[in-house]
Amino acid sequence: MTLFSPNKLYKDPRNGKIMGVCAGVADYTGIKVTIIRIAFIIGCFIGWFPALLILYFVMGFVLDAKPADLYKDEEEESFWRTARTRPDYTATNLSKRFKSIDKRIQSMERYMTSKRFKLDRDLRGLED
Repeated sequence: MTLFSPNKLYKDPRNGKIMGVCAGVADYTGIKVTIIRIAFIIGCFIGWFPALLILYFVMGFVLDAKPADLYKDEEEESFWRTARTRPDYTATNLSKRFKSIDKRIQSMERYMTSKRFKLDRDLRGLED
């Protein structure tokens, strides 16, 4: 089984027009593919045609095709897209989630070691 990296740039021939390079760049950056294609066409008209054409075909032959099973579900795909485009946001978001989990664990520990927990346990024992 080959392992694929969700952080890698792939070409996306399933969603592409010619080789899937623009679709792959759009997927990697999180920018709509139409905007990438328009930028490519504008770049060709302002004099970068030879360089962009060469770059396009080199990327088309060098990049691996995006695997169909790269992500388990849409949530994982969204996470990795955010991690690629805004790693600072992802780190902040994870930090907030871990702090929230830590607060809940602390709350449970306080309850488990409190007199209230012992009283509740004793009352439940009387009910049985």
